[in-house]
Amino acid sequence: MRDLKKALPVLMAASVMMAALSACGGSEAETEAEAAVTEAAAEAGEAEASDEASEKAVDSIAILLPGYITDQSWNQGAYEGLLTLEEQGYEIAYTEDVQSADMESTFRTYCEDGYDFIIGHGVQYGDACVRVAEDYPDRYFFITGNPPAGDEELPGNIAFYDYKEYEGAYVCGYLAALMSESGVIGYIGGGDNTTQCSDKNAYVEGALAADPDIDVRTVITGTFNDSSIGKETALAMIEQGVDVILQTCDETGLGAFEACNEQGVYCIGYTSDQASFVDEGLCLTSLLVSVPTMITSQIDIIDAGEFGGLENPGLAEGVIGIAPYSSAVPEDVIEQVEAVKQSLIDGSLVLTPDYTN
Repeated sequence: MRDLKKALPVLMAASVMMAALSACGGSEAETEAEAAVTEAAAEAGEAEASDEASEKAVDSIAILLPGYITDQSWNQGAYEGLLTLEEQGYEIAYTEDVQSADMESTFRTYCEDGYDFIIGHGVQYGDACVRVAEDYPDRYFFITGNPPAGDEELPGNIAFYDYKEYEGAYVCGYLAALMSESGVIGYIGGGDNTTQCSDKNAYVEGALAADPDIDVRTVITGTFNDSSIGKETALAMIEQGVDVILQTCDETGLGAFEACNEQGVYCIGYTSDQASFVDEGLCLTSLLVSVPTMITSQIDIIDAGEFGGLENPGLAEGVIGIAPYSSAVPEDVIEQVEAVKQSLIDGSLVLTPDYTN
């Protein structure tokens, strides 16, 4: 209705012109009048389209990060997704290293500052986000993780992306067991949350599927942001005979990679292809998580009016992936691992996520 009011003066003027020219009785006058009406209608359409563009559901986007945008992993991937949206004309903001005590207040600050779409980048932000979302029904909220435990109904303006990262961890465990010469492999996680626990347990499950006698050592460090702890943990594992390590702990994991590189031990990367972080051949592959896709895809869902609820993408949807294998991985091992990956993609192998510590 507002667009029609804007266009009405133009259309009325064109109609008056058409009537006046038609009164002259000439076909040339009628043609000129018709052209005037057509031009007026086009101007009205352009005004309406302009208004629709300015009234899109989301103009500004903010994200809470558990670590730093320089970690070359989980947080950097989110930041790159945010930059993609900035290039499309959205206003963006981010806060790094948002820990438990500051989660709710940071969400609320972004709401008060007028941000339309606010993201908590990790399952740990779920509880705080649910509390805030109820107070700001005109905002959109997104958590890159599964919903908080419990039976209570969740606000309709919040979406969760319970991606099947554990499928990739299972494949990595299978590969690690086949590549281990010592029969002892390791996993280093960052946080005690459902995503990390399911990764750890799936890695163990995949390794045992490849070799029932494999010994898997696991450590949850409690931090994603301390490379020195990652290095110390990896070195301790290597002393115990571990010869393949998967890390899913961002900046902490970079320290684990440093230890593997110094000791000539195989490693498996996380989020992005991290083969370049160590000497050639040492990084067997990486568990890929398409973080930019997670974030940018939500804008289309909001625009389509289908936002909210829970999504569960994994290997089949391309949100989770496996990076190219290193030159150290024999062809027969690649064939076995690829067969396992394909069974997860086609559904002939279905995993049940294990969220226990």
